[in-house]
Amino acid sequence: MGKKTVQGNLTGDPRKVRTKAGQELVVMTVAENGRRFNEDSRAWEDTEAKFYDVAVDRAQLRENVLASLRKGDRVTVTGDYRVGAYATSTGQPGLNHRIWAEDVAASMQFNPVAVLPREHHRDGASVASSPEQAREHSVGQGLRPEQLTPEAYADWAAGQPPLVPHQDRTAGLVR
Repeated sequence: MGKKTVQGNLTGDPRKVRTKAGQELVVMTVAENGRRFNEDSRAWEDTEAKFYDVAVDRAQLRENVLASLRKGDRVTVTGDYRVGAYATSTGQPGLNHRIWAEDVAASMQFNPVAVLPREHHRDGASVASSPEQAREHSVGQGLRPEQLTPEAYADWAAGQPPLVPHQDRTAGLVR
């Protein structure tokens, strides 16, 4: 059906699967909650959630998704969108909404996100050899910084490269 971008929350942890043809994928489900304006009540109302089955086949994106995302995380997914009909065991019709992800981004709206400094990347890819190593490297023992005790956070922060002042690349541009 074409490209689509959705925002929502993960209903479970992303997981690795292997297709019958031997292709490795990371799969996850994203619940997108909608809102609409009710003209009669003059108020915003929640609409029924739409669920998207998301498959990631790109190797580096698979590893980064596994290393970074957990159930409940808010994400934005962009990719090839397809809809397919199905029938439940009771014969009720339904639609499967599927996205073959080209990109997945974690939202910073409700939670902080740890991003590895540039020197830990090689050609845009994480230097970590496994999701566990990337998770430990980025936030220590697989925890987010806000989950660490003050002492553990200080130890973790001490191991991070010093902040470099931001270079103004817009100098001389008309604002």
